[in-house]
Amino acid sequence: MPPRPRGPRRAVAAGAGVAALALLVAFLATRPEDPARLRRRAEAAAAKKDWREALELWRRVNDSPSATATTLLEEGRACLALGRAARGEDALRRATEADPGVARAWLLRLEILRVEDRWFEAAAVGREALAKVAPEDRAAVLRELTLAALSEVPDDLARDTLRKWIAADPADAEAEAALMRRIGSDPRPDDPDRTARLARLEAIVADQPGRPGPREALALALADDGDVERGRAVLDAWPEAARDARYERLRGRWDLEYDGRPATAADAFRRALEAAPHDWRTRYRLARALAALGRRDEADREARAVARVREALDPMASGRGLDDALSKADRPGSRAAIADACARVGLDGLARAWRDLPPAPAQPAAGGSGTSRPIP
Repeated sequence: MPPRPRGPRRAVAAGAGVAALALLVAFLATRPEDPARLRRRAEAAAAKKDWREALELWRRVNDSPSATATTLLEEGRACLALGRAARGEDALRRATEADPGVARAWLLRLEILRVEDRWFEAAAVGREALAKVAPEDRAAVLRELTLAALSEVPDDLARDTLRKWIAADPADAEAEAALMRRIGSDPRPDDPDRTARLARLEAIVADQPGRPGPREALALALADDGDVERGRAVLDAWPEAARDARYERLRGRWDLEYDGRPATAADAFRRALEAAPHDWRTRYRLARALAALGRRDEADREARAVARVREALDPMASGRGLDDALSKADRPGSRAAIADACARVGLDGLARAWRDLPPAPAQPAAGGSGTSRPIP
């Protein structure tokens, strides 16, 4: 019998080999990469400041069971390096939830809040951090809280930082609201006009109605524009669960300036001042409300407090001294000076926290100082 042709058999075998190789490649491509290897790659990318690669790798680590507070912190740092502050803030929040003892994550959260001028959230975050970090890290937390309360990020630096964040993440509602508030308080010729700002804020509030920051910015813009009724509608639609001190001071402004109700205005202003006693503008309106009620002694006392707080917050008068004290916050004398500065503006709890600090260790706690450093 003549031999059977071998060509078809070889072709079938070759085809099977190719198919098996393709299956192997597909398996290797879809198999999850070892988290330890991912972490090493992420660390290497961060060391080279290849932040896009680092962020992608840290996210993959944090999507696995191997996520830790440290890896979440690193994701947050990579986000901030790329200007993605909102996503960085979320990663840092998850880091502090995973391990409240990681001080660096708390400090970066506070720095973001300071740049965006979100004092009420900064105060809440700071209180939680002080209760949970190690004693040797409390001074660093107090530094960030003190900076948020007693100093402002220079306007040019704040605007540049906020614009960078918005460009990197156009959905960052808090950064955009913060920029709109800055523009509204001191507009420049090249800023968006009032109509454009109002339209943008209305769009943000419609999309994210539960965020107090954008809603406050919209109400302020409408008040400055003299559009009282639209502003009232913004206040009335403020979700009950989100009505914090920002709502109270705006409610008081409407009661005092537009509705002729100084008594309810005074009550609202006092509630707002419980959360922000250093807010001299609200204290000034409280003095006006008390004067309208004929309570001259109380009005005079609040007016004197306004003058005292304004003087204490004036960067020309206190900025350099605060900078110097914060740069030497490991020294008892500097801590006492910072505590006195907090007490002068009514931040008695913050002053007490400075005075109650344990003795400073030989090495300063993690974190920086200075009044013009928004994000490292």
